[in-house]
Amino acid sequence: MQTSMRVSRENRDALARIAAEELNGASLDETLRVLIWQHRAALDAARLEADPEALAQYRNEAREWAELDVAVVE
Repeated sequence: MQTSMRVSRENRDALARIAAEELNGASLDETLRVLIWQHRAALDAARLEADPEALAQYRNEAREWAELDVAVVE
């Protein structure tokens, strides 16, 4: 399902530039999806950084996965 929304010409053009220059000519819809995903990822990262215990747990788990990857490759 598609819908339309009003945006300023300036924002539409900025989105088109990102699509063309950074996302290899992706559609405006796909570009918006990527930007929303990046925004959510940044919020999640900020929440994680604000919780030292969760950050330590994340780093430990990432280290374990990295060691597992090395073991599989070797």
